[in-house]
Amino acid sequence: MERMAIRSTLRYSCIAFIAYISGYVFSWLSYEPTAMIGGLWAVISGLIVSEPATVQESISTAKTRIIGSAIGSVFAAIYLLLFTFNAITYALFIGAASLLCYRVNCGQHVKLAAITISVVIIVSTVSDINPVLNATLRLFESCIGVGTGVLVSYLLDKRFRTGEGQR
Repeated sequence: MERMAIRSTLRYSCIAFIAYISGYVFSWLSYEPTAMIGGLWAVISGLIVSEPATVQESISTAKTRIIGSAIGSVFAAIYLLLFTFNAITYALFIGAASLLCYRVNCGQHVKLAAITISVVIIVSTVSDINPVLNATLRLFESCIGVGTGVLVSYLLDKRFRTGEGQR
């Protein structure tokens, strides 16, 4: 197997394990019924930021992920405080959030904001979690995953660069 395949396999496996356990435990301490969602959300965030080729690109993607998740979490909490779930109001709210992101020059965050809005709204709709707590947990789980993704990418890149220099 080529080095890149080995490195990617290690990266994804390490991120999945570390981010899941970290996100799960964090959520379990705050609201146990959504702990598995917390683990999953951390893994998704970690995998998203680990995809770029360099650690600097991962850090840039991490910033976008965190800002998009923050925007989405705030919008989702507002939505849930104002409405009960309805597919029409949900879609319109995502549209309003997207439009506002573009208006305030945050267009690069729209996709992640919309994904976060969706996760927070759906989790709140299928569970009895407080909407503000749910939005806060999803934001922190995203940060846990982002940190894990960047750290694992950095450590593996450093290890593989060091290993190449020894040959």
